[in-house]
Amino acid sequence: MSKAKYNHDLIHSMDDATLWRLFRNGNTRVFEAIYSRYVNFLANYGRRLCSDDEILKDAIQDLFTDLWRNRNNLGSTDSIQYYLIKAFRRNLIKKLKSARKHLHPNLDFQNFELSPEMAITNAENEQERLDLLKANLESLTVRQKEVIFLRFYCGLDYSGISRVMDINSQSAYNLVHRVLKVLREKMLHNISTVLLILLLI
Repeated sequence: MSKAKYNHDLIHSMDDATLWRLFRNGNTRVFEAIYSRYVNFLANYGRRLCSDDEILKDAIQDLFTDLWRNRNNLGSTDSIQYYLIKAFRRNLIKKLKSARKHLHPNLDFQNFELSPEMAITNAENEQERLDLLKANLESLTVRQKEVIFLRFYCGLDYSGISRVMDINSQSAYNLVHRVLKVLREKMLHNISTVLLILLLI
């Protein structure tokens, strides 16, 4: 096995706490691996919050530049995804405000789109259900859409959501469950089994 292949496999076998420690110690291979693993995820998240591609690209570039520059002063984490979401969201809000965009009064973002394809498996991808779910997702507020994205698509727990959105854990819990209640009521006889299980997690 080549050294490069060995290093790649070794890096991908490490837990987040170890990767973050090595990155903070200046390991460039680990930093590159973190970037490669999360850059598309952050771009996907960012596109649901900001329609300006230039601001989005700048926010991602500045995030990773600042991370490397300030690595010696960063705290530890056992969830790199959570850490990056939190830092990226804060950075994006700052850039949007600086650009004097028309910000949502509650969330600072112009829009937050959720795709029903993200929640339904291919085996149950019937167009009628997708259309119905899409309509119901689009009826949610920006804040409701973001909390669903963070809970079910990013896999954050309520503590993580509360820290990302700067609300307390109980508010995060209440917000998620109010959204789920609305969706269940609207789609009681049409929702797929898989999605219903997802909503009841």
